[in-house]
Amino acid sequence: MELNQDQIAELRAYRNKPDEDDVRYKEIIKKMLISNDKIIYLLHNEDLEAQDVDNDEYLNVNILPYYMINPTQTSVQNYLCFETSFHEVSRYNSVIKNQQVIFYVLCHHSDIIEKYTNTARHDLMTAVLIDMFQGSNIFGTQLKLMSDVPSVVDTNYACRTLIFEQQTTNSLYGKQGGLRIGN
Repeated sequence: MELNQDQIAELRAYRNKPDEDDVRYKEIIKKMLISNDKIIYLLHNEDLEAQDVDNDEYLNVNILPYYMINPTQTSVQNYLCFETSFHEVSRYNSVIKNQQVIFYVLCHHSDIIEKYTNTARHDLMTAVLIDMFQGSNIFGTQLKLMSDVPSVVDTNYACRTLIFEQQTTNSLYGKQGGLRIGN
């Protein structure tokens, strides 16, 4: 099935609609991550570095707007995955919700130590992320770091999970059951 130009334009418009927080936030996050040379450096993709590509080439390779990596890999990779989540509506104010931004930093054990600092790569990357997002108002209200938890994904990857949270409006611009037949 193919979409017509109007349908494609409608899909693209979700990136800017006020109530489409997941899509809109992820677009903002992607732009912030690819504009940060320290993040790109810490991802340490030797293949992309050898090709001297622009930072946006790391999207969908090492920077993923979802938390899922290929279980079969032919080369060592480090990943920065991120998700957004609508956590809960405020107990006494239904127009406010708790919105989360979650980062998963995964670094392969054979590339875990960064050469200039002799520090674990996933710890350095989370430090950069905290510096970028803690207290930021990039989504309209202040983000607060709520959680920073280390873990091991499997025998190959060390992980750090960061959860930032903000209180924001709950679908104030929304439709009331916007289902249309035929679209």
